[in-house]
Amino acid sequence: MSDVGNGVILIITDDKMKAFFTVREPQLVNEKLIYDMLQEKEVKHGLDKRVLEHLINNPAEGTYLIANGTPPREGRDGYVQYLFTSQTPRANKQDEQNVDFREVFDVPSVNAGTVLAVYHPAEKGENGQTVTGQVITPRKVMELRLQAGKGAVLSKDGMTVSSAINGRPRVQKRGGNIIVSVDAVYQHEGDVDIKSGNLRFNGDVIVTGNVMENMIVDVQGNLQVLGFISRAEVKVQKNLQVMKVITASRIQVGGKTASLGAAKKELQEIAKTINLLNKTAKQAYIRLQQTRRNIQFGQVVMTLLDKKFAHLGGQVRHLRELIGKREQNAPQELKDVLVDLKKVSGFNALALHNLDGVQKSIAKALAYLDSLSGEPAHVIANSVTSSQIEATGDIKITGQGAFNSQLNCQGAITIKGVFRGGQMYALNGINAGEIGGPMGVTTLARTETGCTIKARRAYTGTVLQIGHRIYKVTRDVNMLLARINSEGDIVLH
Repeated sequence: MSDVGNGVILIITDDKMKAFFTVREPQLVNEKLIYDMLQEKEVKHGLDKRVLEHLINNPAEGTYLIANGTPPREGRDGYVQYLFTSQTPRANKQDEQNVDFREVFDVPSVNAGTVLAVYHPAEKGENGQTVTGQVITPRKVMELRLQAGKGAVLSKDGMTVSSAINGRPRVQKRGGNIIVSVDAVYQHEGDVDIKSGNLRFNGDVIVTGNVMENMIVDVQGNLQVLGFISRAEVKVQKNLQVMKVITASRIQVGGKTASLGAAKKELQEIAKTINLLNKTAKQAYIRLQQTRRNIQFGQVVMTLLDKKFAHLGGQVRHLRELIGKREQNAPQELKDVLVDLKKVSGFNALALHNLDGVQKSIAKALAYLDSLSGEPAHVIANSVTSSQIEATGDIKITGQGAFNSQLNCQGAITIKGVFRGGQMYALNGINAGEIGGPMGVTTLARTETGCTIKARRAYTGTVLQIGHRIYKVTRDVNMLLARINSEGDIVLH
């Protein structure tokens, strides 16, 4: 049956997703006519029975939407969700007036065991249907294959990749294969400067250029700088190698314990002194109580401090000097020790009933410092000028030397050239080409008892310190070897 003239027309859209009745002559409309027309044009899906009933029962001129097709539900391709960020700017244009441009970029780094990527499988779609009953198929979905590259591991179900090492995560896409890896070494091309931003990375880093003024480099692994470091702050958890000069910079290698090595050594000596003092005081107190019942433990301690343990005061002063300006930011355990050691000085000692609390405080601080200790971290540099360097291992200067600088390490210091101006401290001894200068520039070389200070030449005015003993060089000395003799004095050979 064709349309009834132009009085009642059934229209199907080109995509066959909608069907309309257009009524111009309402008197022609009846139920048989309507359903015969639907059957003739095979409109059978998505019929709106409510609209059809209204049209049949209340015919009027107009256009009526009487059927809707069902569109297909599209599926979703498989995709990988990355749980780390790439190196992207952290600031936006609205922040430009306030942002510190040294902190604009992040270099992603992860710890071993971190989940890096999760695969979400593809989801198939559902078929649709036109108003004439034709099936509409959705597009075919695509699956990906998640793989683990070097430095990463794939879960047994193939759905997650985790890091096997500390380092920088990296993604490679090869067709339908997604390979997630972790690079143990991050190579920073060029300078660390205002353009690149500060560099922080949880792994090993190679900087192919220089570290420039006012920049911060914080690396949890090893750091190699192929250029120079100038007026920068550098913190390295493991070893540092600088191929050129370190100038006007602050360098910390091996973590925050780098600056606490000498303090730990002194605290160990204080612990020995306090233990012996406590033992001696208890024995004397018990003996004296037999004849002097009113004797107080504090009186015994004060007498012993004056007669046999006078050196304790010097040890405590030295500890405070080693902590020095860092006292405000020192670990609470060290602050507590300094407070408790005040009780064993001067008239404060009279109030003591025992030294157990002081011993516990020292033991707690030493345990804390021991917990921070790891593998020694070393520094190798060509030369150093006007800088501060701290390391938990050795410091080795291979070029011209170190000038007007402060070197502090828990290992040994070796300087091929000269050390002129400033101070250097090494827990395990010093060996330098020259120490001091012909113009008498103030220079201090310090190590611990049992170690030596060696130099091919030490100039007049150079100060040598071994343990608590201090020696000032009064004339130029060639082939210097300074050590503590059996009488406890510094001798030169």
